[in-house]
Amino acid sequence: MPALMFDAALLFALGAAFSFACADMGMRSGLQHTNPFVGSTISRSVGVLTLLALILLSGVRFPPYGDHYLWLAVAGVFNPGLFSIFFMFGIAKIGVARAAPIKGISPLFASFLAIIFLAERPEWYHLGGVLFIVMGIALLSSGKTEGRWRRIDALWPIAAAVFAALGAVLWRKALPSFPDTLAGAFVGLVAAFALTVLYTVTFMRSQIPDGIKRAWKPFLLVGIIGAIGQFFFAAALQRGEVYRMLSLIQTSPLITVVFALLFLRRVEFITWRVPVGALLTVGGAILVNLRLVD
Repeated sequence: MPALMFDAALLFALGAAFSFACADMGMRSGLQHTNPFVGSTISRSVGVLTLLALILLSGVRFPPYGDHYLWLAVAGVFNPGLFSIFFMFGIAKIGVARAAPIKGISPLFASFLAIIFLAERPEWYHLGGVLFIVMGIALLSSGKTEGRWRRIDALWPIAAAVFAALGAVLWRKALPSFPDTLAGAFVGLVAAFALTVLYTVTFMRSQIPDGIKRAWKPFLLVGIIGAIGQFFFAAALQRGEVYRMLSLIQTSPLITVVFALLFLRRVEFITWRVPVGALLTVGGAILVNLRLVD
């Protein structure tokens, strides 16, 4: 008989979703003063320094060098590195109202890849839960948007979803070799940081000083909260299945909508999409956490 399973992986995944939602709120504030790539460079710099400080204070030890470092570095380049860049391009090309729901299909890709490469065996109701969460996030993230766009530009958020899924599978593959989650999270975040800085310095070097001057405060908070979220993300994937963890982490837009309603008084968000999307998302989260018990 199926029953709900509450474990550490579930708590870490929900912690990651909550942290990423908080970081999104801070990002919205910071983006009023600079562009997303400069903002990401600031926040990733702070994030790396935050994890480094925690490592030095706690005396974390890294495992012996091996190919698991390479796997984890590639995982970080994919997610959050390339995922963030392609998602930002998607927002710029087709708007966040279209890009966010498309990006939200990443758990579908992740479930497919985890079945093939990690031999995960979800039950039919687990896959149904993944689908419910994707549908719920699509409803919560969708809405009216302005402007014309080309259908080919939808490839940007689709690519972001694929990179998120690939990254999650590689995180899951490499993290068992890192007994301390903090060490694994640091390696992956450093790889994402290097990619983001390389892109920003190459294409937006002139905008960095002004962005730091005008937007360092909100992105300082984004970097700290994002680093904590990355630790929770790594801890969740270290302990749980990809199809389950990424689906739970993708509930962060639901938390963001709740924050917007509570703190930004965005009453225009209260349409039929919000309660229906919330029910689908919560229902899906319940389904992916069902386990057969004797």
